[in-house]
Amino acid sequence: MQDILQVLIHKAPVQELQLHIGKSGLCIGDAAELQLQTDGKIAIYAQAKRPFLGLLTRRALRHLGQLGPAATAVMTEPLRHRDHLRVRIVGLTPEHLSPSGAAEVYISVWSNTHRMMAVRPKTPVFIDPNQSS
Repeated sequence: MQDILQVLIHKAPVQELQLHIGKSGLCIGDAAELQLQTDGKIAIYAQAKRPFLGLLTRRALRHLGQLGPAATAVMTEPLRHRDHLRVRIVGLTPEHLSPSGAAEVYISVWSNTHRMMAVRPKTPVFIDPNQSS
């Protein structure tokens, strides 16, 4: 029997990139891993190219970067409970294709957790400044 996966994060940017994305060999659809650090941040790892014996390369698990604060708030509990997560790279812009010269990587996270994971922001309340109270 297959479990139905529920989306926890549709698309979240990877912050503080640690690799040159254009030379990493990463592709959209590649698997990634999340690890909760002791400082409360969530590190992202993926299989990327690593220099090996001069001109040769091999793929190894490498640190990509961190999740931002909003995504960290959503993912902390599933990581603490060691839920099974499906993490994939869903967006990728290497340095040479970016107008600003800064690479961009985005991930999505899915889980088959049976616990309620709905973390919803409160709806903003609009207060009309022209209306007197």
